Formats: sequence, structure tokens, C-alpha cells
Amino acid sequence: MKFGGAVLLMLALAACERAPVPAATAIAKPQPTRQVQPAAPADAASEDPDIATHSASLMGVADDADAVPADLGKAETYRLPGQFAASTSQLWLEQRFGAAYVRVGEVPGAEGDTSRGLVLFPDDATRRAYLYFQDEKRLRGLAMIRVTDTPSRWQLDNGITTGTTLSRLVELNGKPIAFTGFDWDYGGVVNDWKKGRLQTMADGPVRFNLRLDHRGGRYPVGEDTYASNDPRYPRLGDVVIVGEINVSFPGEDDL
Repeated sequence: MKFGGAVLLMLALAACERAPVPAATAIAKPQPTRQVQPAAPADAASEDPDIATHSASLMGVADDADAVPADLGKAETYRLPGQFAASTSQLWLEQRFGAAYVRVGEVPGAEGDTSRGLVLFPDDATRRAYLYFQDEKRLRGLAMIRVTDTPSRWQLDNGITTGTTLSRLVELNGKPIAFTGFDWDYGGVVNDWKKGRLQTMADGPVRFNLRLDHRGGRYPVGEDTYASNDPRYPRLGDVVIVGEINVSFPGEDDL
């Protein structure tokens, strides 16, 4: 089994939710989307058909099951986690969203690394999502869904999406939040919900993580951690927005 950018990314994000983020554990901002290649035919399977079924981190991952085709015009289709699960496969995604909207390719990882994964709606920035797998070779055991484009139709069940303002996050959380400063490779990672209502996003069996961005104005810069109510930056609530959302389905090797 190969564990690449997906596992590194999940470990980094999990660490971000527990303590201030040092440079080595945060995630790098993704580079522009690479050209992805069409998915291989179904008969181009791995030379070792037992890789996925014998993997400890894939225990409990079900065989492919038929998916109900999604209504691509409905907002509910783009809610996360929705019907996604650790058992989600390439075949299931093709049945649900259409094979033309599911491509195999290199997806951005930590420290400029990449891994083999799937890209949903690769040619539509408003619907694009990157999918990472525990088994990159066979694309089995969904590990993470990552959305980095703004605006995007993808959103969490609580309504958070890319472009959501920091002030709205604080309102939903009921308490201030903390994040790393901007304008460096690991900036904008939310690392403390201060035990607010959104703390459950980082503590559940399905984990939700956010990375912030800024849109002008005055904002904190550098490796330190800053609070959303820092008096030195009175307009943070409007200047800072969500720049990335991701949902992870940890396997045994990531816990």
C-alpha cells in the first residue's frame, strides 16, 4: 500500500485542531490545478487484487455499491459529507455524478507533494473537489475530500463554505477562534475552536477542517497564532474568509 499526500495532509490537519501549528505540521496552500488524465478502464486493475482487502486501514470498506444518480442542479448534492463515506469508490462516484465529471489525476498535498487521487468536476471551479484515498494505487478507502476554490457550491452541513466570513464562523462557534498568521506557506490554518459549538467538527469520527484566506485590508502575518478578536486587527471579521474546507474519514493508520 502507498500512503502519500493524503495521509500527510490528514495528520497535519488533525494536529492543527489540537494545538498551535508548527511549520512542519501544517498544510501547504495548493498549487494551481494540474492537468488530469482520464480514468483508466475498469479492467486496468492492480496487479495485486488483495492489496485493498488485506489492508488494516481499509477494514470495513465495503465493496462497490450502486449509487443513486445525483440531481446536479440541487444544492443538497453538494453538501458534505452527504453520502460520501470511507467506502466511496471511483465506480460509485461515476454512477452518482457521471463518468465525465470524475477523473484520475495528481491531487495537491502537503509541502508541495502530490498523490494519486480523483478530481470531481475538474473543469468547473465552482464544483471542483479533490479526493484522496488510503490506497492510492487502487483508489480505495476514501480519506479526504478537499475544496479549495472560491466561490464553490460545496458546503458543510452547517452551511460553511469557501467565502464564509470569519465573523460568521465566530457567530456559528459562539466563541472566538484561533488561526495561524497569513502570507507564508502554512498560513490561515484554524487550530483552536476554544471549545465552541464548532469544536465537534474536529472531534467526530468524520472530521471537518478549515483554512482561512484574506481579501485585502489589514491582517496578521507570520507563523504565530492569532485570535479572531485580536484588538490589533478590528476588521478581521470582514477581511478574513474561509479559503478551504475539507472533510476527512480517518483510517486506522491516521489515528
